[in-house]
Amino acid sequence: MATSNSNFPSRGNAIFRTLSEAAGVLRAPQRLFPLIYRLASDELHRCFEFRDLYSYTKTVRESDTVLNALMAWILSAQRPDGGIAAYYSLLTGWSASYPEVTGYLVPTLYDFSGRTCDPRAASTAGRATDWLLSLQMPDGSFPGGLHGTESRPSVFNTGQILQGLVRAAAETEHAKVQQAAIAAGEWLVSVQSEDGSWSGEAAYQNAAHSYYSMVAWSLSELAAQSGDRRFALAAEKNLDWVLSYFRASGWVEGISLRGHPNYLHFIAYVLQGALETAIRLKRNDAIEKVDRSAWALLRKFETNKNLCGAYETNFKNGHQFTCLTGNAQMSCVWLRLFEAAGDLRYLNAALKMNELLKQLVPASGRGVAGGVAGSYPIWGRYQPLRYISWGCKFFADALMLEDRMKRSLDRTASEELACAS
Repeated sequence: MATSNSNFPSRGNAIFRTLSEAAGVLRAPQRLFPLIYRLASDELHRCFEFRDLYSYTKTVRESDTVLNALMAWILSAQRPDGGIAAYYSLLTGWSASYPEVTGYLVPTLYDFSGRTCDPRAASTAGRATDWLLSLQMPDGSFPGGLHGTESRPSVFNTGQILQGLVRAAAETEHAKVQQAAIAAGEWLVSVQSEDGSWSGEAAYQNAAHSYYSMVAWSLSELAAQSGDRRFALAAEKNLDWVLSYFRASGWVEGISLRGHPNYLHFIAYVLQGALETAIRLKRNDAIEKVDRSAWALLRKFETNKNLCGAYETNFKNGHQFTCLTGNAQMSCVWLRLFEAAGDLRYLNAALKMNELLKQLVPASGRGVAGGVAGSYPIWGRYQPLRYISWGCKFFADALMLEDRMKRSLDRTASEELACAS
């Protein structure tokens, strides 16, 4: 039976207190064994009952408060070189800058800046863009991995960085940013396979992946901005290839990560990239396929009061931890489907998911406050003992989408009331 949300402050304080202790382990190594003991204790395990956080009605923390905390974490994650760190580790502190995530954080930063008129967010986006431009290779591609760890081109990283370049070009109207975006798009088109996928040396593990639908999304945005039909055709080719991996059950094949389970994060990547590409290209058939998969996950969420951190084929044998980034992405998918089709069940599920996730954003702690953990509990299989920048990005996106949907509903209600009177 679910525990009342009124218990959260004491539960949350226990969690945050333990995580703050974890953050100081390297500064005081003798505290490592007491920390491990505490993480394994029955008392703390009871703090991590995910279903206890699911609520139909009660708002524990206001969305604006949490959104501000998420964005403050992102601003603090910007490194001196201008890139955004991949994560804050409870064991080793801040990581190096991460080009991939720095790229797709740029639209989030501009969205927040436009919503709040906060000049720091726009300034952070500008510095991040300048840093990304310094990394672009002569052929238009961008490297994979953390900054300084890889030198070979990466399709996925280039696609995610392209998303930021397209938005930065629109915001700043700087010709050099637009030129960089075009060069990145042309490289992606040049290395795309005939069937619409991306594989080979520039793909992760040299394999084609259905979650590269996120690259198609970026190309569709570039096509809309530049007016160059080549990019729309490449996006549509990939969308068609990805759609061939959607099954009647809603399951999506082709994620193809050797040595890893099918994390919810990557399942959500497929759905999010395909949905956004389909919306941009006006492909109702693709929206319907994403809808089937999103509905399968919605049913699991409403039935079980949570989503598993990873699944096997046909959403069977869910792994018993939670991937918070995947949850935030599914909130984004549900909200966009509500916007596209008007099904209130998607809005309802997204609002519940956001309420749940808000309770898991720490209110205090060095490197932790405002962060989104890789897993829940923190030692779960996906990015254990880390607060990750892409988790903050997708949850911030979800909260801003939530606000947009609520404002839209309020306007509609006001207009209907005015007509009735």
